[in-house]
Amino acid sequence: MAIETNSAFGRWERGAGRLATTLVVFGGACLVLACLLTGVSIIGSVTIRPLPGEIELVEALCGLAVFAFLPYCQLKRGHVGVDLVMSAFGGKAMDYAQLAGDLIVAVLFAVLTWRHGVGLLDKYGNGETTPLLLLPLWWGFAAAFVLMLANLLICVFVVAADLRALRHGNSIVVSMGSH
Repeated sequence: MAIETNSAFGRWERGAGRLATTLVVFGGACLVLACLLTGVSIIGSVTIRPLPGEIELVEALCGLAVFAFLPYCQLKRGHVGVDLVMSAFGGKAMDYAQLAGDLIVAVLFAVLTWRHGVGLLDKYGNGETTPLLLLPLWWGFAAAFVLMLANLLICVFVVAADLRALRHGNSIVVSMGSH
């Protein structure tokens, strides 16, 4: 995607890029923290005792990292590859197949975000906690819900960028390996 400087779409494109990049950094920090917690727990189990509840925290951090990486993957169109059969039909067919794939991913993430929101309300309402640390489960659900909303915004942007490219007679730009 070529970033325009002054148009509203260009600002939207830069914002989407910044959001996805920021979430990648957040996801990386979650994984680094999970590794550090695991390392400290292993050292503790050899010397004194392991960290209580470390597994619960590592699970939550790894889950958040996965949700944080999804928007960047979608922005780079890493979810959908259409080249196996479609390349025989030419560039336009590949572009429309990419648009169809991006639309399907956007709809799926809309449904997943909606259902995750329902699950969040359920976890909030029933007061369920983790077994060892007794942390409310809804906290992790709420953080993941915010990340899913960010991914949904990126999905909407990608579909809009696809439609804009097709309307202007341009090919849809995808990352290496997607086409």
